[in-house]
Amino acid sequence: MLKSDLVTSLTLRATSIGNTSFDVHFSGGARAQTSHLRIALEAVGQMLNEMSLTPASSGTGTLLDETLVYIYSDFGRTFAHSGEDGTDHHPATCGILVGGNVKGNQMRRGYDETAQGSPLGAPVPIIDEAGTKVVRAPTSQDIAATVIRAFGLAPGKDFFIPGGYGEYDGALLSG
Repeated sequence: MLKSDLVTSLTLRATSIGNTSFDVHFSGGARAQTSHLRIALEAVGQMLNEMSLTPASSGTGTLLDETLVYIYSDFGRTFAHSGEDGTDHHPATCGILVGGNVKGNQMRRGYDETAQGSPLGAPVPIIDEAGTKVVRAPTSQDIAATVIRAFGLAPGKDFFIPGGYGEYDGALLSG
């Protein structure tokens, strides 16, 4: 549908890729989740490859160049420890941005369960709502603001996020 220029946005659920569920709570669930994740990410990789080979409707670059792909989960999973399967829900998760207006080939930090004061995320460089560069654990508002900015929308003008927000410093091609 994106290639035909019939739509400008598309949402896929993991259950629509391989007709599988990531929400498993059984012995061996971590292995099943790994298999399901591999199937889903291979399908996403095929889609990204196809987009990179498709000329953009604007005539400049590819469909992937002018499309923002945001891959995320609404919840994470506990980590497997000795004797545990790692199949319970966890509030930490991750997001992947690919394509239009995103600086590629970088990871913006990770998870640090030992961090004092920010148990759900390692501190990252953030440009806060006032334009000041700070280093702190990211919030869901920061992720939303970065994704919205990647679409080319201006904070305070095109969107407002209650409670304040920042943008991941260095994640986007243009600020």
